[in-house]
Amino acid sequence: MKKKLLTLGMIGVMALSFVACGGSSDTKVIEGSNSTTASAEATGSAGYVFSYNGIDMPVDADVAPILEKLGEPKEEFTSPSCAGQGDGHLYTYDDFQIQTYPDGDTDLILYVSLRTDNVATKEGIDLASSKDDILAAYGEPSEESATSLKFEKDGVKLVFIFDGDSLISIEYDSPKN
Repeated sequence: MKKKLLTLGMIGVMALSFVACGGSSDTKVIEGSNSTTASAEATGSAGYVFSYNGIDMPVDADVAPILEKLGEPKEEFTSPSCAGQGDGHLYTYDDFQIQTYPDGDTDLILYVSLRTDNVATKEGIDLASSKDDILAAYGEPSEESATSLKFEKDGVKLVFIFDGDSLISIEYDSPKN
């Protein structure tokens, strides 16, 4: 139930962000990595990894060195974590969001959500892509429903969420999510 509420909340936040921001014809193809060592400072789950301007953001990695490289977020929201004891943080940047969960004194990445078509996966999929584009890039999904396609690699889920035929969210999810 909490996961459904979180998903609905994220869809609402993203819908508001689409209304508030202008369009851009420039899409940055941001390279991802499928390696188990995403960076020297941050190692997380192997599998799908989002990368922005050369900064890898593997799920289950320590978020502190990543935030330091990214700079100040536009917004930060703190709430009790469903994935760990303590508070989780939602860091909002122009084109993506990072949700964390506590693990002792460290905050780890629970998921990264792509918010605009200014960023894309390593395979070039962005929010302007179609279901056919996704299937051509990734093959058969591990799970499929009327509203989502899920691909799993080494426990990490890459989730494409649809509203009808429109792709509204791309998420890199930790196994804890």
